[in-house]
Amino acid sequence: MLEKKLVQMAVQGLTAEDNPTFITSNCLNAKQRKFPCTLCVDVCPTGVLIKPDGEDADWDKCIGCNLCVLMCPSAAIAPSYEDFKRVLRLLTTKRETRMIACERSDSESDYVPWCLGTVPWELFASLALSGKVILERAACAHCDRAPHLAHFETSLVQARLFLGEDYFNPRVTLLDVGDSLPPVDLTRREALRSLSLRARFGVGTLLPDTQKLENDPLFLRRLLVRQLRQNLEKSETPERLTWASPIVDGSICWACGVCEHVCPHQALKVYLDEEDDQRYLLHTPERCTQCRLCQSICPDKAITGFGYGELPARVKYFLTPVQTTHCTRCSGPMRPEKAGQLCSRCQAITRKKSW
Repeated sequence: MLEKKLVQMAVQGLTAEDNPTFITSNCLNAKQRKFPCTLCVDVCPTGVLIKPDGEDADWDKCIGCNLCVLMCPSAAIAPSYEDFKRVLRLLTTKRETRMIACERSDSESDYVPWCLGTVPWELFASLALSGKVILERAACAHCDRAPHLAHFETSLVQARLFLGEDYFNPRVTLLDVGDSLPPVDLTRREALRSLSLRARFGVGTLLPDTQKLENDPLFLRRLLVRQLRQNLEKSETPERLTWASPIVDGSICWACGVCEHVCPHQALKVYLDEEDDQRYLLHTPERCTQCRLCQSICPDKAITGFGYGELPARVKYFLTPVQTTHCTRCSGPMRPEKAGQLCSRCQAITRKKSW
C-alpha cells in the first residue's frame, strides 16, 4: 500500500505543474456574484493573477510565495505539488524537534517557507501534535516581507487556541527576532536514512483516508484531523479543542437550507431529529474555512458572525436548535408563523395542477 502511494506521488511529481491550482467550484465568485472576491489578485506580489478564477494567469511570474493559497477565504487554491511534498517531508522526519526558518535565513532548517506569514495554523497544530518545533525570526527585523508577519501571529494564536496553551506552549518555541536556530543534530545522510525508515510510519499513517492522492487545498486540515483521531486512541490529544464556528441565532433561523447548499465544503447541514420533532443546524468545523459566505447569503440574517467554541475531542459537530415548523404536505421546514400551511414549493405544485 505504501509503495503504491509513493509511486503515485512520484508520477504526480513528474506531471504536476509547480504552481498553485485553482478549484473553481470552491471559489466564492462561483457561488455568488453580489460580493465579488478578488483577494488572490490583490495579494499576489508579482502580478501573476489577472482574474480571481486563475484564468489568463502568467505562471512564469510565480515565485511560490503561497500568499494566494493562504488568503483565499474558501480554500479554492491548492498549493503546488512541490509544496505538498515539502510538507510531507517535514511531518515525516524522525527528529522530535523540527526547525522552521524563512528562505532568507542562513540557518539550516527542516522547512523553508517564502515567509513565516504564509504558514497556515493547521501546520503549527500538526507539528505540536507530533512533537516539537522551533521557529526562527532571525531575518525578520528589516525584511520587506515583514508586513506578512501579521498572518504568522494570527496562525500561532489560532493553533494555540485550538490545542490549548497548556498543550501548545511546551511544544512550540518562538525565538526572539534576530536569534538563529541551533545546529541541526542530524547530518543530511542521517536525515535521509531516518526519513526512509520512518516512511512506513509517516506517510502511510499520516495521509488521510482516500484512494485518490491529491493535493487539495484542505489537505493540511484533513491531515490534522487524521492525527487527532490517531492520538485519541493513545490518549495523547487535549480533551477539548477550540474551533471557529458561525454564530447562529436559533430564534431567527428556520432551517431553510440555503447555507447548506452554498457552503463550498459542506460544513453546514440541516438535521431533523424525528423523535423529538426538532430541527438543528449542524456545523462541522473541520470542513469550515470561515469564508463567511453563509453569513452574507443567509436570507434572514440568522448568522451574525463567527466565534470560537470548544468541543470535546471526540465530537465533530456544533449543534444549534432552530425554531421551525413543517409543511403539511412534504414535511419540509417552514417559518414558525406559517404552521399548518404548505411550503412555497408545494404551493407552486398545487397551482400548476389546478391549471
